[in-house]
Amino acid sequence: MAKNQFQKVRGMQDILPADQIAWQHIVQTFTEICEAAGLSRISTPILEDAQLFIRGVGEATEVVHKEMYTLTDRGKGVLALKPEGTAGVVRTYLENGMPSWPKPVGLFYIEPLFRYDRPQEGRYRQHHQLGVEIFGVDSPTADVHTIALANRFYTRLGLATSLQVNSIGSLEARKRYQEALRDYFKPHEPKLTDLAKKQLGSNPLRLLDSKEANMQELIEKAPQILDYLDKSSKEHFAAVLEALDDLGIGYDVNPRLVRGLDYYNQTVFEFKGTRQGSQDSLGGGGRYDGLVELLGGQPTPAVGFGLGLERIKLELEATGHKLEAQKPDVYVVYLGSEAQKAALTLSEKLLDDGLSVRIDLTTKTMKDQLARASKFEAKYALIIGETELKAKKAILKDLKTGNQEPVDVAKASEKLAVLLSS
Repeated sequence: MAKNQFQKVRGMQDILPADQIAWQHIVQTFTEICEAAGLSRISTPILEDAQLFIRGVGEATEVVHKEMYTLTDRGKGVLALKPEGTAGVVRTYLENGMPSWPKPVGLFYIEPLFRYDRPQEGRYRQHHQLGVEIFGVDSPTADVHTIALANRFYTRLGLATSLQVNSIGSLEARKRYQEALRDYFKPHEPKLTDLAKKQLGSNPLRLLDSKEANMQELIEKAPQILDYLDKSSKEHFAAVLEALDDLGIGYDVNPRLVRGLDYYNQTVFEFKGTRQGSQDSLGGGGRYDGLVELLGGQPTPAVGFGLGLERIKLELEATGHKLEAQKPDVYVVYLGSEAQKAALTLSEKLLDDGLSVRIDLTTKTMKDQLARASKFEAKYALIIGETELKAKKAILKDLKTGNQEPVDVAKASEKLAVLLSS
């Protein structure tokens, strides 16, 4: 067989029909969870001004420094394929007058994101994120509500996850902590990568998010943020933990958790799956009270999260969750060209009436059609031959018991609805 002339671009993925079963289940579950909590779905463009992410996410983050796809817009500016969801949502929030909406403003999205990263299982250069952003509430209850929403989603999917939480404090507390980190890492600067050296100068919290093997021992011995929190930050974090306890949501406090983006403050959190290694993170988020103002708006408290759709799908598969395609209610079978026309008319009518229907559009034998009906695990078959065609009837066969009976074609939909509901 000749090799295909074209192959998918490295790091991209084809989402095939078998993958779509789990894919659609995840998306539908997430949508139901968000809508039940009163959130509204939005979508933002794939392309944004690159400065939106440079300013909002942080120039020294790995996302912007190493992973962002950029292109020149006919020589008039630099655009970026969006590498994360929050900055674009904040831009949308400001541009479309949402600050005047009643608070809180709760939004969710299911979007493709793009990062130039080393491709591996569950990590693609085009991947998809399930995201939530809630604007206008500075109370710890908003943090907990957001965490509980993500936790409810995983529970509804049947996934066992572990939750890690931390506080990176207020801006003032974080400044003190950053100075402590600079003092700690400075003697080790010659051993740092170029990116790490840049992060040491701009935002040393990023060093705690490093995945470099030679950084792990240094990170383990670094000062802890919880020792530098001011009174209000401690009270905020304590209230978050107390509310999680009240809801029965288990968690571990991880003082090394900072998340990978510069806009976070106060509460940060991450959900882990059961798989080991770098693929165990299923998503996370936190509070980002300064981002709206940073991007040109008025000071606005905000909290949100992003969950990796591909990672969640892999976790479902790894933990034995088998999702199957919808089984048809009925398979319409025919014998002869005239019966084929009647069968097609009947199948379209059944589809219009809301039933799940299959019909073989080729000219296979009745035996082959019934074999395919069994393969699809259809519940019933409607069989039309020459005799049935003349009488305007069909044979209704229960494919599980083998029982069959004649039924008027005009009443087939009504008969099936009764049987399927019993």
